[in-house]
Amino acid sequence: MPDRPVALVPAEPVDLAEVVAAPPLENLQRIGGEMFAWTDRDEKRSPALPSGGLLRYLLGSLAGSGRAVLVAGPHSDELIDELVGTGAEVTWLLRSLPDAEEAAAAHPSVTVLAGALGKLAPDQYDLVVAADGVTRLNSAEGDQMPVGSMIDRLSLAVGADGVLLLMHDNHFGVHHTVQLGADGRYGADANWYPTDEMEAGRPASRAELAARLTEAGLLVEASYAAFPEPAAPAVLVGSKLLGDVSSPLRPWLGSAVAQGFTAAYRGRPVLSDPRKLAARALRAGAEDAVAGGWLIVACAGDRSGFVGHDALVGDVHGTFTYGVDVDGTPEELVPVSEPRERAGMRRTGVPSIAATDGYLLEDRLLELCATNDVRRLRQEIMQFDTWVREQARDGLLHGPVAVADVSDVLITRDGPVVLAVRWEPINPVPVDTAVVRSLWQFAVRLITGARPHPWPVTSSAMDLTTILLGMAGRGVTEPELRTAVDLQVAIDSAELGLRPAEQHDHKLNLLAVQPGTVPVDVVGYRELTEALWRQRYQTSHLLHMMEWTEDIIASRDRWLSKMDWEIQIYRASWAGRFLTVSRTAYRLISRDLRAARQRRRQRRAAAAAAKRWRKAQKAKGITDGTVE
Repeated sequence: MPDRPVALVPAEPVDLAEVVAAPPLENLQRIGGEMFAWTDRDEKRSPALPSGGLLRYLLGSLAGSGRAVLVAGPHSDELIDELVGTGAEVTWLLRSLPDAEEAAAAHPSVTVLAGALGKLAPDQYDLVVAADGVTRLNSAEGDQMPVGSMIDRLSLAVGADGVLLLMHDNHFGVHHTVQLGADGRYGADANWYPTDEMEAGRPASRAELAARLTEAGLLVEASYAAFPEPAAPAVLVGSKLLGDVSSPLRPWLGSAVAQGFTAAYRGRPVLSDPRKLAARALRAGAEDAVAGGWLIVACAGDRSGFVGHDALVGDVHGTFTYGVDVDGTPEELVPVSEPRERAGMRRTGVPSIAATDGYLLEDRLLELCATNDVRRLRQEIMQFDTWVREQARDGLLHGPVAVADVSDVLITRDGPVVLAVRWEPINPVPVDTAVVRSLWQFAVRLITGARPHPWPVTSSAMDLTTILLGMAGRGVTEPELRTAVDLQVAIDSAELGLRPAEQHDHKLNLLAVQPGTVPVDVVGYRELTEALWRQRYQTSHLLHMMEWTEDIIASRDRWLSKMDWEIQIYRASWAGRFLTVSRTAYRLISRDLRAARQRRRQRRAAAAAAKRWRKAQKAKGITDGTVE
C-alpha cells in the first residue's frame, strides 16, 4: 500500500438507520476480491476516467440493441449512458465496492459486478470495453494478475462474433514524459502494484499489443495511436498514417495534434511544452512511439463490420467527431452538441479540406525567422495579408478565416486554405483586426517560445507585431492592437468557458507579453527556465550597456580634465599668456578683416547696380529729364 492514503474512501459518519432502510440494489453482484475502502473516482488523486467524443462514437458504433457488453474497469458515466442508449445489455466490472454501489444506484439497467478481473465468470460477450486499460482491474484483496494475463483474460471474454475495444497506456508517452510532480513508485493510485510482477507480459508497443491479441485468437481490425492522453483522446491516428512523413495529411495532423495538446494542457504545470515534443515526433515519423496510448479494435470472427478511418478527431468535453481518410474528404460522424455558441463564437464543424500537399505557414515563417531571411519573410507576410483581404466583403470577414492565425493556414499550389479551426465568430470581424490578431499571435509565439528571429532586441509583442505589419505595408495603433487581443480573449473564452473576471486577467496577461514572459497557455518548467534565462540575459545586457555608458562618460571626463589642465598651464606661463593675447588679437583682426571685405563687396555691388541703372535709362532715351 502507498505511504499516504491516495484514494481511500474517507471515514464519514454513517446513518445506520438510513442504511438499513435503503432498498437493496438488485443489479449489484459481488463476485469476490472487491475492495471495501477504496475508490477510483477521486478526481484529485486518481487517474482520469475515460471520456470524450471519440470513445462515445466508437462505443456507439460497436454496440447495438440486444448485444451483451462487458465494461471492464472504471469509466465515465457518459460512456455507460452511450452504451445503454443503444439498447445493449451492459455489465460493468468495478473493483471498488463503494464505486460499484454508486454505479448500481445511478444506472439501474446496468448489471454491476464488484470484484477483481480474476474472479469474473467465464462468460462471453458481444462487446468487451476496456477503455481504461487493465491497470485498475486488479484488487488488493487477492492475487495480482500480470498485465499480459489480464489482456488474455479480456480476450477470453470476447464471444464468437464479439469485439474487443482496448486502450493500452504507453509508458513512454508524451503525457508521462512531461508530467511534473512526484511520480515515484507509490506516487499515485496506479503505482501501488508490485512493478516487477505486474509488468510481466506487458506489450511495449502497438505492434506487440496487436501481436498479443492475435495470439489470443482475435483479429485486429483497427489500431490507433491516441493523443494527447489515453483517458481523454482528442486525435486517433490509424496505422496507415502513422510514420508516413510524406502523407498529404501530415500538415493537418500536426495542426490537429497541437490543438489537442493545447486544450488538454492549458494551465497545467508540466516539465516541458508537450506540443514541441509531439511536433518533433511527427517530423521524425515517430509519433507512434510517443503516443499517449494505443487503442485496438479486435474481433473474434472474420469481420465485425467496424468501419474505421485513417484518423479520427473529436471533442474531449463533447460529442462532435469526424473522420479523415487519405483518399477522401473529412466526414462528420457525430454532430456538434450544445452549446454551439459561447462568448460571441460559434462551434465549427468538419474542416473543408485535410489531405492536400503543402506546408503550414507558421512553420515556414519560423524557418525564415531562424535563418534571418527578411526578404522571403516579407514576401510570405505580404501574400498572407493579400489573401486575407481578398476573403473580405466590404472590409469584413466571415467564417473560420476571421480567426485563423498562421498556424491554421496551409499553403498549397492553389493558394492558402484554412485547416481545422474549432471556433468562428458569430458577427463579422474587420479585416484589419483579423490580420493584426494573426500576426500578433505569431509574435507572441516567437517571444514566449524563445524562437530566434531577426529582431531580438524588441521590447514587447506589440513592437514585434508592428515590425511584421510594416513588412506588409501596414501600421498598427494601440487601440487596434487591443481590439485584436479582445478577439483572442473571445476565442479563449469560448474554448475554456472563462468568466468575466478571468477574461480580464487573461487580457492583461496577453498585453504584457515581452521578452522573458512565459507562455500564456501551456506553462512548462523548461519554458519557465528559458524565460528566466531570457530575463537574465536582458538584465545582463542592460548592465553591460550601463557599464559601457559609464566608461564612455568617465573617458570623456578624463580627456576634458586633461584639456582643461593643459589650458590652465598655458594661461599661467608667459608663453601661454603671449599665445592667449596673440589668439585674441588674431580673432579681432580676422573679425575686422571679414567686416571690411564685407563692406567692400557691398560697395562694389551698389556701384554695379547704379551703373546698370544708368545704362538702362540711357537706352530708353532719357537724359537729365528731357526726351530726345
